[in-house]
Amino acid sequence: MKLNVYQDSGFRLLNRVGEGGLRKYPAAAVAIVKGQALVDDTNGYATNTASDLTLIFMGIAAEDCDNSGGASGAKNVLVVPPLQAHQFSVPVDGNAVIARTNVGTLVDIGADASHIAVNDLVTGNWGFFIDDFDASAEAVAAHTYGYAIGHFQMQSTT
Repeated sequence: MKLNVYQDSGFRLLNRVGEGGLRKYPAAAVAIVKGQALVDDTNGYATNTASDLTLIFMGIAAEDCDNSGGASGAKNVLVVPPLQAHQFSVPVDGNAVIARTNVGTLVDIGADASHIAVNDLVTGNWGFFIDDFDASAEAVAAHTYGYAIGHFQMQSTT
């Protein structure tokens, strides 16, 4: 699938927010950028500091929220929940351009909350399921390793 927009970083929602709408969570004392993957910081606050998806994955930031100068909970952030109906495009981290062989795999986020790592397969908890990809000349010119297209899903460890 060829994309028509190539973002520098972050998850970009390709369809509309479905039934249930956006969620609002109190933000940790960090600067959150629209499109970043958010997890619970184990104290009930949304943070973008994770380098792995976990059981406490909250979804994707639907807006910027700079709470870096305040106390945790001083601001709220709107979040797109990780429903399977929500499809996203996201730049790929790693050491190779995304390819057809990556389709159908469940992968983790990359070294930051704004990319996925196609070489980091998930065997439990949350992951990003790759439905399709864009490694066209335009995609690789915009981001070295191309873009994954997919959705989030939970994988049981049992």
